[in-house]
Amino acid sequence: MLMGRFLKAFKSLENQKTCIYACFTFDSLSSGMREVEGWLSSMGVKFKRVIDPTPEFVPPDLKAIYHEAGFPSIIEVRDELSRAFYLFSTPVPLNMEEFMKPEFVLAFSLKGEESFEALLKVIFAKKISGARYRHRSLVNFFISFVLSLILSSLIGIESVVIQAVIVGLLAFALFMLADYPFSILHFKGVDLVPVPRTEKVFIIGVRKRGKEGT
Repeated sequence: MLMGRFLKAFKSLENQKTCIYACFTFDSLSSGMREVEGWLSSMGVKFKRVIDPTPEFVPPDLKAIYHEAGFPSIIEVRDELSRAFYLFSTPVPLNMEEFMKPEFVLAFSLKGEESFEALLKVIFAKKISGARYRHRSLVNFFISFVLSLILSSLIGIESVVIQAVIVGLLAFALFMLADYPFSILHFKGVDLVPVPRTEKVFIIGVRKRGKEGT
C-alpha cells in the first residue's frame, strides 16, 4: 500500500511540466496573427491555432499538446475585440521578447493533462491577466491588515479557540477571494512558478499552415 502511494506520487512528479503563457496586444488581430505565425514558422514550430475559443469545451487536440515532449506553451494574440491562441510545445521555452515585448509572460507548473485543461479554460474565460499577477503580492498585506482589524474587534471574546477559528476561516475566505483564480487552480494541479530562463530555439522540420481550431 505504502509502495503504491510512493509510486503514484513519483509518477505524478515525473509527469509534471512547466507551461509558458504569453500575451501580445496588436491594433489588428489579423496583422498580429500574421506576425506571430511568421515568427513561429521561422523557427519551425508546429502549432495549433484557435480563434475566440469558448471556455466550456477544450478540444482534445489542444489538450494533447501536454503530452508532447518539451514545454507546452500558449501565445495569446489580442486586439480590442477578438483573441487568437497558438498552442505548441518546444524543447526549451521560447524567449518571447525576441519576437516583441509581451503584455505579460507567466509560467505554471502542471501535474497532468487535466491541469492543462483547467488552465486553458481559465485563460479562455479571460480570468488571468498580468496585472492580476503583478498585484498578487498585495494579497498577503491586505489579508494581514484586515485580520488585524478583525482580531482587535474579537478581543472581547473570552475563548481563544473561538477567536482562532473565526480568524482562520476569514483568512482562508479572504485569500481564496483575493487570489482567485490562482487559488482555485491550485486545487486542480496548477501553480504559478517563476518564468524559466529562455533560449532561442530552432526546430528542424516542415510544418503545414494551421487552420482555425486545428
